[in-house]
Amino acid sequence: MFAGKEATMADSTSKEDAAAEGRTVSHSLVSLSQVIMPQQAGPGGVFAHGGDIMKMMDTAAGLVALRHAHSQVVTLRVEGINFLLPIRVGNYVTATARITYVSQSSMEIQVRVTAEDVLREREWEALTAYFIFVAVDKEGKPQKVPPLILENDEDRRLFEAGRLRHDTCRIDDEARALCALE
Repeated sequence: MFAGKEATMADSTSKEDAAAEGRTVSHSLVSLSQVIMPQQAGPGGVFAHGGDIMKMMDTAAGLVALRHAHSQVVTLRVEGINFLLPIRVGNYVTATARITYVSQSSMEIQVRVTAEDVLREREWEALTAYFIFVAVDKEGKPQKVPPLILENDEDRRLFEAGRLRHDTCRIDDEARALCALE
């Protein structure tokens, strides 16, 4: 039993060391896929309900934040959601989420949704957005997240763009998001 505790303590220490050093973008990358079913259609019955797709995006982004922070996370806001092209019932949809920026306790996650008409072998980008999550402790208070290790030029480009977005969007004393408009 003592040896088991020793191994657990060693595993815990190595995880803490890894968190202090940071985590890579690829560490937390997530893709979720599903076929859009009739019950997910909007009022006309042909196209996917936007709220269902947004929930899928939030779930993918939340899992990325959870993987990066290794703690509970909450959605703070969604920025720049763009409905580019419609998604139909029967389309195969994939939400791909990647962390692009971290501050002390917040994380920006980029989510891209592609849709595929499987029978026609056509694929297109349907939605994009940035989700901002905050890592929280057991009492719901913000807590620090590991730094982001940038492995390539794309990671660095997205991080810098995220930093600029972060610097133009703050929370006021009444917990309202104050974002600069471009």
